[in-house]
Amino acid sequence: MSKICRNDYGRIVKVHNEPGMKAAMEYIRENFGTKYPRDVINRIKKSPGYKYDAETKKIIEDSESTEKTIFMDIDELCKSAICSEVEHTVVTNVEDTKKSKTDIIYQELMEEKFLELNKYIRLNRYLNTISIDKTALIANGYQISIY
Repeated sequence: MSKICRNDYGRIVKVHNEPGMKAAMEYIRENFGTKYPRDVINRIKKSPGYKYDAETKKIIEDSESTEKTIFMDIDELCKSAICSEVEHTVVTNVEDTKKSKTDIIYQELMEEKFLELNKYIRLNRYLNTISIDKTALIANGYQISIY
């Protein structure tokens, strides 16, 4: 089953307007393998760029809203890489450019050490107590010094 891209709407609308609704549903079923072609037609009717004229029972391309909108619709969010036009954008993370690679490595090392300590030491802020699992520390090769 292939997904129906926004690029395919024009062909579906053309089939819908000329031969009719049943021909459009058959076209969708044959070419895209969709079990529910009526839902696809309803989605086209509601999508920006298209209007449904109930008197003539035709889908009309709306020239006002064919311009690129600010927000992405559900079809653009769900489309896969199979669609013919794939836009590639390069996103740079501002946070990564500010930090040097050594700072990132130090942060990762500190996170690993805190995770290791978290296995053996528990802090209780409400009771102001520190619980240390001495047997687990010694079993894993650590030495304990209390000052």
